[in-house]
Amino acid sequence: MRVAITGATGFIGGHITSQAIGSGHDVVTLVRSPDKLAASMASLGVDVPDYIVGDMTDETSVASLIDGVDAVVHTAAIVSLAPRDAQRVIDQNTRGARLVLSAATDAGLDPIVHLSSTSALFEPGCGPIRTDTPPTTVPFPYARAKAHAEATARELQSKGHGVAIVYPGGVIGPPAGDAFGEAGTGITGFLAPGVMPTRHASMSFIDVRDLATIVVALLEPGRGARRFVATGTHCDMTELASICSKLTGRRFRVPPVPAAMLRGSGIVMDRIRNVLPFSSPLTEEGMTTITRWEGAYDTDLTPLGVTLRPFDVTMADTMRALRDGGHLKDRHIGRLA
Repeated sequence: MRVAITGATGFIGGHITSQAIGSGHDVVTLVRSPDKLAASMASLGVDVPDYIVGDMTDETSVASLIDGVDAVVHTAAIVSLAPRDAQRVIDQNTRGARLVLSAATDAGLDPIVHLSSTSALFEPGCGPIRTDTPPTTVPFPYARAKAHAEATARELQSKGHGVAIVYPGGVIGPPAGDAFGEAGTGITGFLAPGVMPTRHASMSFIDVRDLATIVVALLEPGRGARRFVATGTHCDMTELASICSKLTGRRFRVPPVPAAMLRGSGIVMDRIRNVLPFSSPLTEEGMTTITRWEGAYDTDLTPLGVTLRPFDVTMADTMRALRDGGHLKDRHIGRLA
């Protein structure tokens, strides 16, 4: 089928586009930079698909993308935990999701796949994430933006449209072009110094290649509204340190830093970033998530014919790719080098 994909120049969208092409679909993408699309597809070993230059927040661009297609995959999003980007993240992600998903349903398309996030559902005390967990009410900008998009997708589902929603956890793996995603670049802050943030935290990780396989498997018409939680492997920081040690031969320390101290440090760093912009994984949103995360009830992927690869394989591939991309050095990945 002819599939329209947003976000094809991004980490997740690039892998989805590559796998959709590899599965025989006729793909058209909406991009702001054709050069970035070319670089992303070259890194993944596929030809550049058809594309329309435009933006997900522009009605004309979205209408051109939707014209003549059979299905839509919406992955485009502005991802930033920086306080200075807060309003832009909320406004553009919310408008983009509403325009793309509404245009697809107005055109009667099926399937329509919306790549959501556990951030759209997570809030402290909510317990493990489920497909029926309500959208979050936390004040963090990225989570609010994803929750707004989630509300749009669920409203369309309630009206009988064939919208499939996927909720991944932290997505890691080999890059698309030079994009590693927030989780991938974020863990370099742990891997380089060999120190996990605290033993009172945990994360869930899914391989970007597996996530792309899930999304492409959903490109099947007539299946109706569906939701899939796909967070992958859930491990606490002690377990993550052990896995990294076995892979690299390095020692990874897991200090007993109080979780509240990490969250407080995230608040302080956010305030500093309002004055002196710089990138750091230490944010209030990020530290709240990892110190209050309780995992998820992942959806059975057997009907889709998808099996997730072992987590140690994903971590090894991610570390090598981060080294190759200049984010880590040989000494950081030890014997994997």
